[in-house]
Amino acid sequence: MLPRVLLLAGHEPTGRAGLLADLSTVRALGAAPVAVPTVQTAQGVTTFQTEPTSARMLRAQVAAARELGPLHAVKLGVVPDVLRLKALREALRDVEAWWVVDPVVRSSRGEPLSRLSARHYLALAGPRVVLTPNLGEAAWLLGLPEVRTVEEATEAGQRLVSLGFGAVFVKGGHRPQGAVDVLCLPGQTRLLKGARVARLPGLRGTGCRLASAFAAELGKGRSVAAAARRAKAFVTRYIQTGR
Repeated sequence: MLPRVLLLAGHEPTGRAGLLADLSTVRALGAAPVAVPTVQTAQGVTTFQTEPTSARMLRAQVAAARELGPLHAVKLGVVPDVLRLKALREALRDVEAWWVVDPVVRSSRGEPLSRLSARHYLALAGPRVVLTPNLGEAAWLLGLPEVRTVEEATEAGQRLVSLGFGAVFVKGGHRPQGAVDVLCLPGQTRLLKGARVARLPGLRGTGCRLASAFAAELGKGRSVAAAARRAKAFVTRYIQTGR
């Protein structure tokens, strides 16, 4: 039986990011995706609109998924508001699986996707929860003006781990130079280095794919460090090839 990965994310119809990107990532890595849209989005050149899934439907979809088999990992992407987050946490209360939380509150162009605050994300901390912020999100979560350098990312990741997360993966892709991501675990920090590669025009959804790849590898039973390395390698290939 393939490990089943529950994907909770926004639906962006082109698949460049969001739930469809998560789904294709999990399948490519040999796991079975269970895709639940938390919000419908329309993101064009000038069009932007969102329509959240009802809390009742979220509960029902998660319940139905659980009736069909165990969940081996959960990837949490965009959640529109506290009501939906509460519904999801209640529906998954007794699931003993790794969670990978991508704290996305805005689109890549800056449009708002969620009304959750940093406090709501920090309240998700637990020993089997991985947080995957980019540099800007790490600063936002901690109330800092910015996080730029590898040293600042390391300090931010360590602070977030000290709040109770099982691991924090601070993505360094928004840094002008280099391709160093920081993986912080209780009592240790690892730098995941790589060559910076040119991004194909119009490429989006690297953060979505990183988190869903991370979840897929954890669902397959890999250690956090191994899952992080494999997720980074997957996203690097995606940036290079677009698939």
